[in-house]
Amino acid sequence: MKRKWFLLLALILAFSVLAMGCAKKDEPAKTEAPAADKTEAPAGEETDAPDVEEPDEPDEPEEPAAEGRELKLGVLVPTTGPEAYYGKDMLNSYQMAVDEINEAGGFMGGYTFVLAQEDDACDAAQAATAASKILSGDPDFIVGGYCSGATIPALQQFFDADKVMLISAANSTNITDLNLNQSFMINSPGTHGAQTLLDLAKHLEVTKLATIHQGDDYTKNLSDIVEREAPGQGFEVVTVQVMEKQAPDVSAIVTAIRNAGAELVYWCGYHADGSNVIKQLRQGGYEGFIVCGDGSSSVDLITGSGPAGEGVYVTSPPYVELAEGGEEYVAKYEAKYGMPPGGYSTLCYDTIYLLKAAIEEAGTIEFEAVRDTLQNIEYKGMSGLIKFADNRELAQSNFMIVQIQDGKFVRIDLP
Repeated sequence: MKRKWFLLLALILAFSVLAMGCAKKDEPAKTEAPAADKTEAPAGEETDAPDVEEPDEPDEPEEPAAEGRELKLGVLVPTTGPEAYYGKDMLNSYQMAVDEINEAGGFMGGYTFVLAQEDDACDAAQAATAASKILSGDPDFIVGGYCSGATIPALQQFFDADKVMLISAANSTNITDLNLNQSFMINSPGTHGAQTLLDLAKHLEVTKLATIHQGDDYTKNLSDIVEREAPGQGFEVVTVQVMEKQAPDVSAIVTAIRNAGAELVYWCGYHADGSNVIKQLRQGGYEGFIVCGDGSSSVDLITGSGPAGEGVYVTSPPYVELAEGGEEYVAKYEAKYGMPPGGYSTLCYDTIYLLKAAIEEAGTIEFEAVRDTLQNIEYKGMSGLIKFADNRELAQSNFMIVQIQDGKFVRIDLP
């Protein structure tokens, strides 16, 4: 009997629980959307549709906030070795432009520049190491490049890392042959230098030329271009001589040039050895014209060659004292560094302002946008018009001819 009552009680409890569950299931769920998401139906209309929260749109990639953002510029220049003078001058020129921009409050909402320099010593092996060090610091852009032979080993690394490289001085067409679409040559290429030489040779009414190079990417490239282009313009290259770097005695080269009957000698190397070549040519009795390439565009060529340098020509990049606004620039440079600027100072100064202009025109620091903007930019700097050909060489030559007269460079304008 008790067992029957117990079973009946259990059935009653089970039905009660089932009935309560059904009642709760039929009740509408009471949820309240956040106040910001509530909407009201227009007057006179009713809607039973529940509020549906729209999914968030994916965020568009945003340019990093410029305010207070430093853009790091990796700088590849020689600050030791025989070409350290040029590298230090290049670094000074970059720094002067950077300081001017930063002291004016930066640009494009607050971007500023900071330099991170590594020494390539104008040596290929050291340049490759220096490039790796620069990249390990995660720079935004790269500037520099003095010796072509030291610049070339670094360029592939910068290309692989998607870093724009503005090459301020190195100008071998071997750089162009690499076909790296993010490397832009701000100095006129060797083809422009060779043509400037041939224009001068026509003016001097000579036809027999000799060249001296040192076997590296810059000097041999310049000599090769002259040897290639001269015959088509009525000149004969009667001898090509190769000089070892820092060779103290070049009397054999002087003899070969005299025996070949050269009326003009084109020194394709740098000023340190160039001064020695000039002195030994004159001491050895050579009386023809001497012309130096842009690697010798330095007051050190004047002081190093002494009286033997009087009358020597240089196919020069835009020499700062002779450039538009040069006197004011020289005064600023000397006040800052206590010494005069070198031959590539204007190109380096323009390099920083060119990069600033490209970033502003692109409206971003994104690699591809800045690269493509540089390809099509036209920028008027102290060195002249900077505009790039399709191969990223300077489209319009900026070379000038200067001559040593009374211990200083004087510009020579050909008729």
